[in-house]
Amino acid sequence: MLQSISRMLALRLVAAIPLILLVVTLTFFLIRLAPGDPAYALAGGDAPSDAYLESVRQSYGLDQPLLTQYLTYLKKAASLDFGQSIYYRRPVFEVILDRFPATLLLAGAAMVLATIVGVLLAVWSAHKPGSFRDGMITSVALVGFSVPVFWVGQLMILAFAIQLGWFPVGGYDNPRMGYTGLSHVMDVAHHMVLPTLALALYLMAMITRITRTSMIDVLGRNYVNVARAKGVSPAAVTWFHAFRVAVVSTITIVGVEFGTVIIGAVLTETIFSWPGLGRLFYDAILKRDFPLLTGSFIFTAVMVVVVNALTDVLCAIADPRLRS
Repeated sequence: MLQSISRMLALRLVAAIPLILLVVTLTFFLIRLAPGDPAYALAGGDAPSDAYLESVRQSYGLDQPLLTQYLTYLKKAASLDFGQSIYYRRPVFEVILDRFPATLLLAGAAMVLATIVGVLLAVWSAHKPGSFRDGMITSVALVGFSVPVFWVGQLMILAFAIQLGWFPVGGYDNPRMGYTGLSHVMDVAHHMVLPTLALALYLMAMITRITRTSMIDVLGRNYVNVARAKGVSPAAVTWFHAFRVAVVSTITIVGVEFGTVIIGAVLTETIFSWPGLGRLFYDAILKRDFPLLTGSFIFTAVMVVVVNALTDVLCAIADPRLRS
């Protein structure tokens, strides 16, 4: 088992290399074809001279042909050197790693919450398909699947932050209070309630819909009916006999939607001023920070590829038929 899973993981990662190279290529050229000159951001001031702009371009290699810049970038990126951020004046990889924990915390909390609630709702709904309860759950899931995350986030801010005052409007913590230890953990948790709920809503709806469909199919199979006839308890039938088969669909949708969660984090982190990779994307676009934007795209693409590979491994562990 371990050998087959290791081989599967290695094959997935090797097959991902051309995909990552394609992402790097498209990102590099499309960003540089956009209007605007990053030399103005580097030069600073309102009206830098042409001579100064030219010297800035030469310093950062922006005066070289695009193909030359691309080959140079590939060579450096292979050693995790994504260049120097134009705006932050720091190595790109260092800036990304500073922001990554905040995004990992937010996206991880949203995915855990969405998975737990989505699975419970799906199982509850699948036990009586076509009932009033099933109709209510599927209707709520459809709404959650349809509404955009930026709209939900703004409504949450208006209702729970401004009107009721239960949660802060945005931010990661309250630096003025100088919390440490457990108090700081509770402060961060208080700040992340609204962005986590806004980000989890879409994924929760997807998990509910997919898992419900899979559970209805599995609960109608012969071996489940045989287990019921033998007197197996309803809880054991649901979780041990049915869900252990339906969980493959749940794992798959969580892995596939990971990229969507990261994209949603861009909007969520911007709305709630959360200092993660999503906010970094937004700032890099506004500031025409080519190296930072390209490095962020590559880092995110690698994350998605790794998560998809791990998803395949988890599915193979849950279903031995997928190990071949």
